[in-house]
Amino acid sequence: MESRREFLRRASAGTATGFVVGATGCDRAGAAGGPPEGASAGASDGSAARILSRPLLRSWASDMIWMAAPSEELPVAYVSMELLSVFIDYDFRDRAAALLKAHISVSTAHWRIPLPGDPEGQPVTPGDERREFEELSIREWDSTRAPTIDDIRIVRGSRALRRVDFSCVPLVGSPEEFWLAAGPWDVWVADPVDAATTREDFMVVGTGLRYDERSCATGGEGVQFVSWASRD
Repeated sequence: MESRREFLRRASAGTATGFVVGATGCDRAGAAGGPPEGASAGASDGSAARILSRPLLRSWASDMIWMAAPSEELPVAYVSMELLSVFIDYDFRDRAAALLKAHISVSTAHWRIPLPGDPEGQPVTPGDERREFEELSIREWDSTRAPTIDDIRIVRGSRALRRVDFSCVPLVGSPEEFWLAAGPWDVWVADPVDAATTREDFMVVGTGLRYDERSCATGGEGVQFVSWASRD
């Protein structure tokens, strides 16, 4: 059986899920600019999507970019694939278990949580180290810790559509200077406007182009973007 450490190493390299939300083609010609943040556009399902035109972009791997989407408050649950732990706000324990489709062991109190790609309704075998998680309080979760591919967070708010569409946005926190363009493609995310709760997974959400010149006029190397989004 593949060890947890081997699985995480493979996942962080971008091969764990390959899941893409929305249209992932990048048809940029290199023109700078783009629509202002907060504008709306017609999404593929006919609903209005707020346009994300100036995202915070960080390097994640050699060919992957992290489109940062920090939560405005502590999540009500967080599943860490690296730590094999599920951090819970106990007021939302039952709701989190339902969203995670988890079975909580009576004997060990471990959460058995299906992973992306598992067959629907297939129970997790006791002792499966990749799918069993120790329960801890959400107060023990380190919010500064970088997520791992397939980490899960459950946050307050209902699902909302975001259209990712930007040109020549700089990469931050890197010794090398790069500029990036992506979109248009749509992702579903949590919008903290009500008392609902939404599951978001940390995963590949789309593809775009990376340039080594500020004008983004020529060339461009294909890259993937990872962020928090809803799979469903």
